[in-house]
Amino acid sequence: MDTPQRRALTDRELRAWLAAGKTDRGIGEGLTFVASASAASKGRASWILRYRVNGRSREKVLGRYPELSLKGARDRARKDREEIERGVDVAAAKQAEKARLTEVQTVRDLGQLWWARYIEPTYKHPDVVARVLRNHVYPVIGALTPKDVMPMHVDQVLRRIVANGAPTVANDALRYMVRMFKMAVRNHWVDRNPAADFEPADAGGKEASRDRFLTLAEIEELASAMKTTPNFGRENELAVWLLLALCVRKMELLSARWESFDLEAGIWTLDKAFTKTKMSILIPLADPVIEWLKEARVLASGRPYVFPARRLVRQRMGKACVNRFPHVSPDTLNVAMGRLGLGIAHFTVHDMRRTARTNLGRLGVDRFVAERALNHKLKGIEGTYDRHDYLSERADALRVWAAALAALSRGEKVANAHERAARKSPTPNAVVQR
Repeated sequence: MDTPQRRALTDRELRAWLAAGKTDRGIGEGLTFVASASAASKGRASWILRYRVNGRSREKVLGRYPELSLKGARDRARKDREEIERGVDVAAAKQAEKARLTEVQTVRDLGQLWWARYIEPTYKHPDVVARVLRNHVYPVIGALTPKDVMPMHVDQVLRRIVANGAPTVANDALRYMVRMFKMAVRNHWVDRNPAADFEPADAGGKEASRDRFLTLAEIEELASAMKTTPNFGRENELAVWLLLALCVRKMELLSARWESFDLEAGIWTLDKAFTKTKMSILIPLADPVIEWLKEARVLASGRPYVFPARRLVRQRMGKACVNRFPHVSPDTLNVAMGRLGLGIAHFTVHDMRRTARTNLGRLGVDRFVAERALNHKLKGIEGTYDRHDYLSERADALRVWAAALAALSRGEKVANAHERAARKSPTPNAVVQR
């Protein structure tokens, strides 16, 4: 939690420090505001992160003021401190990146440089992009020099992905290659963009909206499979139940920190900085959810994330590979779900929010309450004028939904889950009427 001093610091004070001349002031947790006399006279300064690694004092320049704001500097410092906690010397890593700027010999080099410059600093989940490049682009054209890549090579990448049954990934790969080679054109490493003339029709085509959701009977089968699959893991099982019960997106949960949960009050404060819609929301926690979270807290062993990185070392293409996230990797749950031997139609982790929304509707929850439970913004005139948060109504609705899920998690039959939900059903005034 920020100290009162950090909350009170303003841009006006930063400018006052510069007006006073040379400055070297700590902001907190190693973040420092530094300016020489000549820089201060021009209203400029540097944001420097000071830290220790392996017993040595180190510094990394995060950016220049005023181009980089105080908030931006704190965000960068926070991300770097997470890396430092994992033993990474972030200053050395930055110098290594600078050394690679002139070493774009292959498409793999180009992709890694583009990712480091434009994806890692700005994307909420940059590893999603890295995974597409690593699994689908580099195996086909990664060893080529950028100037040797022709449109037919781009086509080979796309056709290979589509042939593997992943048209949506093909569309993503096309977008990434267009942007990657656009950077190469700007830097005069290539004369033209070999992906520029391709359209979605050449990749995965127009993406249709998914309509897959799980019925209670299918959730019952999922519950059984999670319990009986030896290498599925209790952490993954808890993640599935919490995703269903809380109606949140996968990475909103997997990247959540304990500091945002108040289990005594039964509230999760999901900040807008961690949501896709950039809207914060207070999420009420039903009793089964609180019990699942308490179990997850024991498994987290004092670490700050609800689902911390498991630090498993894998072998990929002959090289050791570790999770680069301080929390569990975006791939982890997807891979675990693939281990389940289910006799139902294919579904993905992303279908769980649709499952929650559909079942809330089946329980008679008013659509405005259900939409707010998913942190959706109401559309049209209602979205403009209806600013009610529906907290108590959402608490009633999520309590009913969590009761049904808890019954299924204990191996009770679908009929019993329905009966339990009916017994705990909120009053019509709380959920149905507005």
